[in-house]
Amino acid sequence: MITVNDLEQVIARSEQFDDELFSMFQKFEFGDDNRSSAVVTMCNIAHEHAISLRELTRIRLLTSAMGMLRLQYEALVRAIWALYAASETAIDKLVAPLTPESEQAAKNGLPNVSKMMEDIQKKGPPGVHRHLSEFKDYSWQPLNSYVHGGIHAANRSNAGYPVNIHYSAVRQSNNLLHMSAIALAQLINDGDLAMEVVKLYKKHADCLQLT
Repeated sequence: MITVNDLEQVIARSEQFDDELFSMFQKFEFGDDNRSSAVVTMCNIAHEHAISLRELTRIRLLTSAMGMLRLQYEALVRAIWALYAASETAIDKLVAPLTPESEQAAKNGLPNVSKMMEDIQKKGPPGVHRHLSEFKDYSWQPLNSYVHGGIHAANRSNAGYPVNIHYSAVRQSNNLLHMSAIALAQLINDGDLAMEVVKLYKKHADCLQLT
């Protein structure tokens, strides 16, 4: 049975995992081209959502915490799509300076999650699509409910959250965080870095959902 103490411990371990994971990138520089900018920006946003999920869970703002998992997933999908599958035209729309015209162009020209997943399946590594697809199949509908004020949000807000839901959400978030780091390592195209990122998964398997 998962306890509140278990939840607090997995949050603490997650912070250690986060620190160690992203400290690996301190000595590297990313390209200044639009594609690199798009990937790094979306990974940074996904990272921010992961931190927010942990902090909101820590202070027991639990419905908002669950919404962060959906936002983290979408930012990660966008990052991986930008890395492997997006056209140059789409990348340019994503990183354009914000104006009414560029906002409309992005609205009309950038795909939703389902279309990005199709593109990743066609052009990205099979393993990446598989992991993203498994998460979506299992979590998408409940997370939609938390984001849009649906039955999951209403029920849990009234009845309370079992600890195991947030214990699992923190670990799922760490899996997504690890995928963000792998995407950044692929962007840098450094084999040794990529191997170190992968190895860290095993070292911190206790705070990850799938081991």
